[in-house]
Amino acid sequence: MSKYINLLSEEVKEKIEAYIIENELKPYDPLPSERKLAETFNVNRLTIRSALKRLRYEHHIFTQHGRGNFIAPPKIDDDTEKFCSFTDGWSADGFRTSSKVISFDKKEASLSVSSHLGIALGEKVYCLGRVRYLEDEPFLLETSFIPEKYCPGLEQYNFAVQSLYDTLIHVYDLNLKRIDETITITSLTNEESRYLNAEENDIGFCIKSTAYDEEKVIEYCITINRADRYMMVSTLGNDKDQLIADTYQ
Repeated sequence: MSKYINLLSEEVKEKIEAYIIENELKPYDPLPSERKLAETFNVNRLTIRSALKRLRYEHHIFTQHGRGNFIAPPKIDDDTEKFCSFTDGWSADGFRTSSKVISFDKKEASLSVSSHLGIALGEKVYCLGRVRYLEDEPFLLETSFIPEKYCPGLEQYNFAVQSLYDTLIHVYDLNLKRIDETITITSLTNEESRYLNAEENDIGFCIKSTAYDEEKVIEYCITINRADRYMMVSTLGNDKDQLIADTYQ
């Protein structure tokens, strides 16, 4: 019976996908109600719910509690071969970007932060927290740690409108050479979900990066992205002169 239900659910899922295409539904357009879909495809609502769950899992639709199901916007792909600021990179791809500073403090480096930055435990670091937006939609939550000794007076700048990387490069003469990234899967906390307009425990990507000037680390950054809105694009090359291994938002 379970196998039959799964097959029926998959069949109904395909019918809903065909309905979306035939009716030219666009991102954020609503789907008919569960009752209406059940009547349209002559199945019970349990089968419809199972099919919708599969569509949500594949990020074809999203649900707003109390309002219904809607067509999901396409994922935004991030070409990790690019080395530029958030604003410069996404603006060049035609997106309207903006940022909101949610915290900007100077504190003593914890054991984890100091080890990533290669500095002594307790050294002063700037901690900059920002929500980054694409087309007015919250896209990622970013927390940057920068040693104070490399950029004294950094707190005078407004990083809601100014680029952190441009400031480090042009004001403090820090020559960014490379960024190393580690990417893992995470569940969004209550706080992260509120900033990213998502549900608590939704799946996200956690990207931990270190930015280097020559051989010293000038920034350690933790970025949280919604997995349903972010896609990683990788390019692999292998020749004796160059090896590119970029792994994915």
